[in-house]
Amino acid sequence: MNTKKFDIYKIEEEVKRMHLEAAGEPQRKKLLEHFWNHHIVPVVAYSREMALRYGGDAEIIHLGALLHDMALIENAEPHDEIGAGKAYEFLIVHWAPPETAQKVRDIVLKHRCKLYIPETVEEKIVATADALAHFFPEFHGSGASIISGEDHVEMNVLDIERLEKEYSDKVFFEKEKELFKEVIKDFQKEFYI
Repeated sequence: MNTKKFDIYKIEEEVKRMHLEAAGEPQRKKLLEHFWNHHIVPVVAYSREMALRYGGDAEIIHLGALLHDMALIENAEPHDEIGAGKAYEFLIVHWAPPETAQKVRDIVLKHRCKLYIPETVEEKIVATADALAHFFPEFHGSGASIISGEDHVEMNVLDIERLEKEYSDKVFFEKEKELFKEVIKDFQKEFYI
């Protein structure tokens, strides 16, 4: 077993740098900055808070939240599948032991609840935090939603019930299910009424 220690905050600084210094057009670079500030940072913060409440490996949860949308830096889709490989490679090459990289890879792969459903508490926490963060006003108001292909203008024409169902299936904890009901109500008022 590899017991290599890693500095999670150095990893976070590198991932932040990857978002803020990504190649591309100035508009995309600005959107990635908003995506970092209004999606990745809140997902990390809420995941860490949920880790205190529900348990699990706090470092694995932090890393999974930090890297869950890694493929979107390069606009790669399906970002859960591509991002899982990128997150594993990123961690294994410079930062963390294989066991850690594998657990983080699984979080990234399962966070959208599309092909794979989260099983571990760590996977469920990041999927839940991500689902909630997609409905915070800052995510849509800042333009960060465009990076994940969820422009609020486009979302206005979507069926709110279908959208609510799709995302509520990604919320795995009772307290967060109640919070989701409030968040979706606020989202609906902001973008649908």
